[in-house]
Amino acid sequence: MTEPLLEVRDLQKYYFERDTFIDTLLGRERQSVKAVDGISFEIEPGETLGLVGESGCGKSTTGETLLRLREATGGSVRFDGQDVFEMDSEELKAFRKDVQIVFQDPFSSLDPRMTIGDIIVEPLKIHDIPEDPGDQSKREWRRTKAGELLKRVGLSATQLDRYPHEFSGGQRQRIGIARALALEPDFIVLDEPVSALDVSVQAQVLNLLGDLQEEFGLTYLFIAHDLSVVRHICDRVAVMYLGNIVEFGPTDELFESPKHPYTKALLESVPRPSTSEHGRRVDALSGDVPSPRNPPSGCRFRTRCPQVIPPSDLDIDQETYRAVMDLRDALVVGDVNPDHIWDAADPERVDEEAFIDEARSRHVDAELRGEVAGVVDTALGYLAEGDDARAEETLRNRFESPCETRRPGVGDATHPAACHLYEGSDEVTVIETNASEPLEADD
Repeated sequence: MTEPLLEVRDLQKYYFERDTFIDTLLGRERQSVKAVDGISFEIEPGETLGLVGESGCGKSTTGETLLRLREATGGSVRFDGQDVFEMDSEELKAFRKDVQIVFQDPFSSLDPRMTIGDIIVEPLKIHDIPEDPGDQSKREWRRTKAGELLKRVGLSATQLDRYPHEFSGGQRQRIGIARALALEPDFIVLDEPVSALDVSVQAQVLNLLGDLQEEFGLTYLFIAHDLSVVRHICDRVAVMYLGNIVEFGPTDELFESPKHPYTKALLESVPRPSTSEHGRRVDALSGDVPSPRNPPSGCRFRTRCPQVIPPSDLDIDQETYRAVMDLRDALVVGDVNPDHIWDAADPERVDEEAFIDEARSRHVDAELRGEVAGVVDTALGYLAEGDDARAEETLRNRFESPCETRRPGVGDATHPAACHLYEGSDEVTVIETNASEPLEADD
């Protein structure tokens, strides 16, 4: 087996708030937004790795951080055996020749004041290429090179003196690809390169990227949220959720046999062309994506998971358990307003039973019975008395899930999933956390 071209280990990228000198003087506690929180993967030479997930999960930040367009908070990145984060200025400049990026937005990634020729030639000027232009001047050599690159991406060398606003979105993205190829890199980060393009143009650009990879022996990190595009171009896929990788595997295997509940939900949401699928109902995930300022303890996906694991000694179906967990999470983040419930149930605020019935109808989307109903009603009784903390504690003591006490990570298998459903196999590793601390509300 060949050595990986790129090795990423425990990569972290946090953005800090309340981090100024004034905040320190005022005693404000620094807060972090965990955009990327300890991810690891490898990319083999000539391979295309897809990085997928919802908007805001940290995909683009990952691509930019491993290229040192953003400085990492922690972890390591090795490219062709060298530690990228330990490179000095000269080593970093040499690294820039070997790695490039194609940005998502072809309208903002090209300087509107520069001609297309100048845009493509600029990297050659920065790296003083060529050293020896032969019979030509360096300017002539670079212009010839720019014309060849334009032709290779499907445009014309006669367009070198035109400006970006004179091109369509698909043509601008081809120009961005030509610029990325100018230094003859080994590795390119493709940051959602077709998401801003029409579907017909997407296919043309994807085919171009495939042809270029074969011709120049390129290695790609392909960042996307469109799973149909990923399946078309990628050899392996890593699925991200809230700064973590939750599943990793060969493309066909992951699409045919997804393991993580989040991956299953993503694939289920993809439109299908078959007439037999007409009218197919897609059940959306419950809740909203949590804030990376205060991510959930344990499994990051547990607040929306349709397969969250209940306590072993509790007889409860998944629908009811999910409804109770949603109530508890709503209490923790302050989404349950006792005043509104009292106003609707009993403005005099004396009929606790009416309060409990109203709170259930508003915040518990399931029919409760037996012990479950008793515990929930007890918690809502505390809420009626204004004791929010005791209400949340009552629910936590009885309904705490293994999914919130320990954080799962992808294991060493060929197709691992960061899910407690696979605990005990090499598909998942378990990371000890301070999960006993309650989830805090966002500021």
